[in-house]
Amino acid sequence: MKKFLLPMIAFLLSNPLFSRQNNQNAVASLLFKDIKTTLTAADKNQIAAKLGFIPSGNQNEPFALDKDSKEYPFAATVYPTDLNKDGKDEIFIVFGNSYTSGAAGSSVALFIKNAAGVYTNNLGFPGTTPDVLATSYQGYPDLLIGGPGFEFPVWRWNGKTYAYYKKVSDATYSKLRKMTLEEVSKSSRQ
Repeated sequence: MKKFLLPMIAFLLSNPLFSRQNNQNAVASLLFKDIKTTLTAADKNQIAAKLGFIPSGNQNEPFALDKDSKEYPFAATVYPTDLNKDGKDEIFIVFGNSYTSGAAGSSVALFIKNAAGVYTNNLGFPGTTPDVLATSYQGYPDLLIGGPGFEFPVWRWNGKTYAYYKKVSDATYSKLRKMTLEEVSKSSRQ
């Protein structure tokens, strides 16, 4: 019996009818590999489609912007969070290189599910991994997204999307109460 059980389990797990992983498109599978999140396969596919990445064929840098830019592959880091503590994941994706993101070296996307149940991208521009500030508005924390220069833009939730709020100087930055995005993501998973 054991002789047949293991091959049967392996078959079922690899079969698209039984495997949730196989319901994901190729980019979603690469993007969310080993990521713990409450998103459905459909949610993951939706986010992957909105990003517009294609597989690059490079194991360490698995994404490209399009077929003409495959020689500039890049990696992406996914940070599931629950910024407003409503039990639904918001998904940060930090990705890119100087080809995709200029002098910042990376870009930041933030997907938040709207009232219609659709994930929308609230950022989508070059910048470094955000810091999540202790200040908030309408249930969402302010975000500081760095980049080249000596001032850092702060983005604030306006009830529908994150919008530019103000800049803080390099000297002020060190005095802010904040958490790294990685810390916020880890605390959301506990």
